[in-house]
Amino acid sequence: MELKNSETLKNLTRSFSAECSDGAKYQYMADEATTQKQEYISTILKQLATNEMAHAKVFYDYVSQNSDVQDLVVDIKASYPMSHAPLQEMLKIKGENEKKQAEVVYPAFAKTAKKEGFDKVAQYFEEIAKIEAVHAMVLLELHNKLANNLLYVCNNPCLWKCTNCGYEDVLKKAWKKCPLCNKGQGMVKINLEHSGKDCHCASNAINCC
Repeated sequence: MELKNSETLKNLTRSFSAECSDGAKYQYMADEATTQKQEYISTILKQLATNEMAHAKVFYDYVSQNSDVQDLVVDIKASYPMSHAPLQEMLKIKGENEKKQAEVVYPAFAKTAKKEGFDKVAQYFEEIAKIEAVHAMVLLELHNKLANNLLYVCNNPCLWKCTNCGYEDVLKKAWKKCPLCNKGQGMVKINLEHSGKDCHCASNAINCC
């Protein structure tokens, strides 16, 4: 089947649009986190924005490199949620959205791609679904910690590190102000259980593309 006649082309276009939208929203959320002096959460959200734009480029590049039509126009029917809420609630909303992409949307797109003979595209959808699953876990964990005032609390002593100067200490609670550089608590690296889980290229900075 030719790409221009396939449902896979429409799914690639839907995915490109959705990933661009998500990338923009994470940047807006990052700005809000900075305003709230949650600098480390802002760092995570900026990395998620980078990830989503990288995913969008994967989809865009495949279409542009596998189409002989220079001015390709793809008609799609899609809905794009324009949710707006405080940062804490947006973390939950976006976490649930990432979970849906990982568990429902991209697996379905991969199945269609395989059926139509686009095995490489199916692989893209499957790999990106794994990354979105990590994003979902991180966002939902951040929401739960923020909602329960547990961002900087551990049941047992754990390592806390200032992302500004590198000062670190093992404590049950992170400092309110860094003992070395005096930066606020929002600069402290948050200990996330799910950060990087099941993603070989991820770390606590969530660096995937």
